[in-house]
Amino acid sequence: MPETSYLTVKNFDSERYHDVRPSYPQSLIKKIMNYHKGPCKELIDIGCGTGISTILFAKHFEHAVGLDPSDSMLSVAKEKYPQLDFESFGGEELTKKGIKKDSIDMVISAEAIHWCDMDKTFNEINQVLRPSGTFAFWFYVQPEFVDLGRAAHDLYVKYCWTEEYMGKYLTEYQRNFFTTFGGSDINEKLTKYCFKDIYHEIVNEFKDDGTLFTNQVEPSFLMKGEINLNDFKKFVQSWSLYTSWVRDHPGEPDIADKFVAEFQEQCHIKSMTEPLKIEWATFYYMCRK
Repeated sequence: MPETSYLTVKNFDSERYHDVRPSYPQSLIKKIMNYHKGPCKELIDIGCGTGISTILFAKHFEHAVGLDPSDSMLSVAKEKYPQLDFESFGGEELTKKGIKKDSIDMVISAEAIHWCDMDKTFNEINQVLRPSGTFAFWFYVQPEFVDLGRAAHDLYVKYCWTEEYMGKYLTEYQRNFFTTFGGSDINEKLTKYCFKDIYHEIVNEFKDDGTLFTNQVEPSFLMKGEINLNDFKKFVQSWSLYTSWVRDHPGEPDIADKFVAEFQEQCHIKSMTEPLKIEWATFYYMCRK
């Protein structure tokens, strides 16, 4: 697990994470379920966190289990969704922890597979999936402020992705993974571990001016809505990168306050409560054993 992980920073607020992180659209769930072939008995959710994705898919399966190595995350998941099962281990240990080979109908992972050792995890997933079972994983990259132009995009990149601020807690691989929508090696790894029928979709990409575009009439993974700067600050404070920064800069002004203050000034936002339109850059993969 990388040092930038929510698992390796102290005082990570899993309750706040659950409260401010966005959920996923029904269109994405429908897309994945339509792709799936065969029985819907057993589902596992790798890196389930507080169970945001587990609960969305659980109703489609006879039995669903969320897996996460963070006891803090799982304590929130168990409180929010007592009807579901959650276990404390990662995707690298599926068979070691007793999941039988060829026993799982679908494996999902939402905003989490980058925390895993992908080679070990993909190999484990291939072992526990039944023949033609589905493996699906997806990410939102960052919110784009529709009406604020390039300035908003550049400020987000400055504070989140670059080494000047919180981006210094990302490995180069992690940074490249997100900014290139998974990079070039995901397909290679999936093929290496004998997955087939690989489907990869980038729903929104960045234009040169930092705004988003999509060529799809009805995107399957379109996330959009409104947010104000108060809620945006809470979202920033839910990052493991933020928690790492606070740990390493004791006594300094809150980096989230600095980020939001500069954001408000540079983008000429009148108040912290002004609603701002956002769309997310997103991508997802689906494949079969």
